[in-house]
Amino acid sequence: MNISLCSKKENLERALSLAEEAVSKEAELLAFPEVFSTGFCYDRIAEVAETASGPTIEALCDFSKEHECILAGSMIEQREGAEFSSEINIPPQFNLGFCIESGKLVGIHRKTQLYGLEKEYFALGEDIHPIRLKKYGLSMGLMVCNEIRYPEVSRKLALEGADLLVSASDMPDFYIYPWRIMSISRAIENQLPHIACNRAGNDRFSTYPGRSFIADGWGRILAEAGKEECVLIGEIDLEKIKEIRQTGSIIEDRRPEIY
Repeated sequence: MNISLCSKKENLERALSLAEEAVSKEAELLAFPEVFSTGFCYDRIAEVAETASGPTIEALCDFSKEHECILAGSMIEQREGAEFSSEINIPPQFNLGFCIESGKLVGIHRKTQLYGLEKEYFALGEDIHPIRLKKYGLSMGLMVCNEIRYPEVSRKLALEGADLLVSASDMPDFYIYPWRIMSISRAIENQLPHIACNRAGNDRFSTYPGRSFIADGWGRILAEAGKEECVLIGEIDLEKIKEIRQTGSIIEDRRPEIY
């Protein structure tokens, strides 16, 4: 998806239009890129930030309910209530990973590994857990962009029962090569499929090459996008997930006592 910086209404309309195309092609789980509704709108961050019960999530919930689908991505969240104290020198926003299923917000993941300017504008997330889904009895391991660089994040998700990995990224062109290698590696080392969504287009910060893909637990590419905005459709065979894990014992053979 190409994201227009700070243009929340335009981005949401674009996302829902792409989502309509995806569900028309029988997509069941849809992934959006990082901060899909605003981009990294630092200049107006207080204006564009929303709570997890705000209009953006509400619109996505309506779409999810209508089409009985799962939506995942990331947005700028306004911290509220007990989570925010103006007396503490902590930014009043989170980079919020979200998962919506059949019209309900079923899980969130606040980005735990911030990069560059993010450290000035976002508070750190403190929890890493899979999100439980009703569909097929699956658990989703949701990651947000820079977290892909830390194998510990996906490994913790895998150890806690994730059946697949989904990542929402805003990765610029100069980092696309390592992003791709690391994203495939996270699939291989955990023997889990990985839906890796990266933004396209450009803004005043950089150019974004897209290249979103779906890989299986061997790291084989099942579907891959180019550099332009598009709807990428791929199929994950749930039985193959079990088969791949049965052919090796990466998780079981770990020796954390000596690492």
